[in-house]
Amino acid sequence: MRERKIIISCEHGGNHVPVNYQYVFSQAEASLNSHLGWDPGSIEIAKYLARHLEVPAFYQKVSRLVVEMNRSIDNPQLFSAYSMRLTEDTRQELLDKYYYPYRNSVESKVVQLIDRGFEVLHLSIHTFTPELNGIVRAVDIGLLYDPERLREYEFCRLWKSRLDEQMTDKLVLYNCPYNGADDGLTTYLRNKYSPDAYLGIELEISQRFVNTLEMNKMKQVLYQTLMYTNLPA
Repeated sequence: MRERKIIISCEHGGNHVPVNYQYVFSQAEASLNSHLGWDPGSIEIAKYLARHLEVPAFYQKVSRLVVEMNRSIDNPQLFSAYSMRLTEDTRQELLDKYYYPYRNSVESKVVQLIDRGFEVLHLSIHTFTPELNGIVRAVDIGLLYDPERLREYEFCRLWKSRLDEQMTDKLVLYNCPYNGADDGLTTYLRNKYSPDAYLGIELEISQRFVNTLEMNKMKQVLYQTLMYTNLPA
């Protein structure tokens, strides 16, 4: 069994719009500050886990409304309605400046670790709005994985059991509020690297905990349970 190494990424860590493109976002302040523009609290969670686990981490602070780092190049959601006002050449510039460098940096670390004989556990950190289109999402923590990848399921099963023990008042669910096999950076990497070399797990936490004392406790529990769950199988 390969020794496992963790890397952490945060695709929606900020809502920054680079100055050269701000003219198409002049009426977008509300969207930029909402869940449409970023994942509030996600970068703090990612940095906490990376610091305590002492593992490599990758963060993107450019808003998902500029270019969506967690979508494949052919996904129609790659560019928002705002970015679609830019010329095709300018959108290509966004890809060359922000999209490809970010995703390539994550993938390069994955390749480096796999080539050294390690199994890579990639944790992609996100937060989600607790209410969407008038529907309240009861889930507190989501563990997103591909059901067809057995080692991803095994890891999430163990992690969930430990989270359930430590946070009895929190609802932890698999593949909720999103399907872990949907298009995303982890799915892209799964398609390139074998199940015994790469595990791609998205951690989703409700934004209702952002900037609360409860979130501080959750981060501690996430780290502590992850430490034990990541022991070699």
